[in-house]
Amino acid sequence: MPWVIAFVISWLVFFLLADLRRPAPLLLGGLGAVVIQLLTDVLGQNLQLYRILQPVLPLWGSSAFFTFGPVITMGALFGQYLPLSRWLQGLYILAFACFFLLEEHMLMLAGALEYTAHWSHPASFGMDLLVFICLAWLVESQRVGWRHGVRAGK
Repeated sequence: MPWVIAFVISWLVFFLLADLRRPAPLLLGGLGAVVIQLLTDVLGQNLQLYRILQPVLPLWGSSAFFTFGPVITMGALFGQYLPLSRWLQGLYILAFACFFLLEEHMLMLAGALEYTAHWSHPASFGMDLLVFICLAWLVESQRVGWRHGVRAGK
């Protein structure tokens, strides 16, 4: 049930904050976050770092309600509101990593996620920072390319 609750809350927040008139950063951030999350969850579980419990609707070892709830909506909002200033981007990445770690901790308290002896909150926070740095790079590189009339790959 925690996965479903997180899904519903994520979409409510998304519809309150998203600017649907600018779909490119929403799509890029959201889909980029989904790809990274699925990859890290498959690897993390295969390495026995943590376990996803009661996923309701399993998706490669994760919960589809998590992937298409908090992950895609947070990634989309992250992409849309990424600041232009590098210093602000750093603070923004730090804030999102903290929010994601908080959500992860709440899922642990609800019994939906379990760390093994090989994983911890600091390790998870470090991974969250790397994920959001990658997403920022993806969104920023596309934003710069689109601003100058250059498309990726050309």
